[in-house]
Amino acid sequence: MWKRFDPSRPLAVIVGAVVAGMLAGFVASVLLSFTAEPVIDQAIALEEARHAAEPHAPGAPEEPEVVARGDQKGVGRFAAYSFGGGAYGVLFGITFLALRRRDGKTSPADAFRRSLLAGAFMAGAFTVMPFLKYPPNPPAVGDPATISERQWKYLALIFLSVVVFALAARLSSHLRDRGWTGDERLIAVALAIAVPLGIVLAALPPYHDPIEAPANLVWRFRIASLGGNLLLWSVLTMTFGAVAVRRERELSGAVAGMPAGEAVLRPATTT
Repeated sequence: MWKRFDPSRPLAVIVGAVVAGMLAGFVASVLLSFTAEPVIDQAIALEEARHAAEPHAPGAPEEPEVVARGDQKGVGRFAAYSFGGGAYGVLFGITFLALRRRDGKTSPADAFRRSLLAGAFMAGAFTVMPFLKYPPNPPAVGDPATISERQWKYLALIFLSVVVFALAARLSSHLRDRGWTGDERLIAVALAIAVPLGIVLAALPPYHDPIEAPANLVWRFRIASLGGNLLLWSVLTMTFGAVAVRRERELSGAVAGMPAGEAVLRPATTT
């Protein structure tokens, strides 16, 4: 498959990013099996103990278990993270394509730079920003009645973060076209990201659910979750970037080795 991969072709980029994302999701699930799963087991035990201590009406039916815990810890977790990584790969590939130069020129250095930027933008919007405002909690934390409220706040933060990063990328391209130096663009873009995101973090309301689980347990889960997600984005970014650089070099070398009258430029936007 990788032998036919061309970083200048949108369809090939999306497919390649999906494959890299599925690999990254599998690697992240391996890490989480050692870091997050033991914490989740402890949180579930606390939740079950709390429910057992609460009075129940005689004959009240127990809530059915939608997915068995054994399936969640086994094949289900690996499959969920692999398919989730593939979905992230689609977004990564779209971002990679959106960051291409307007003149259509590609090079190994440009391919790796775009891969790093795409990974940084996606990790920032989907992992880092939610962690700063709405860090994940283990199963023992959170009132089921507030799930809808928590979901819209979480999704609103991700959406606003994506908008800010997209506008910052647009600003960087505009400043480059106007002749700004790299250092000047870096300062301007950094401010264009930090200031709006700071306002977003301050403006969005916090969760109001009480945290009844031990703080040590909660933060162990949060750090494990953050590490697993950052590992996913790192593996996705570096795997895709390494393959893109290698293929750019191979394709550039093939074009350079053709006779002068036969050499052609590879289109940057064909499928």
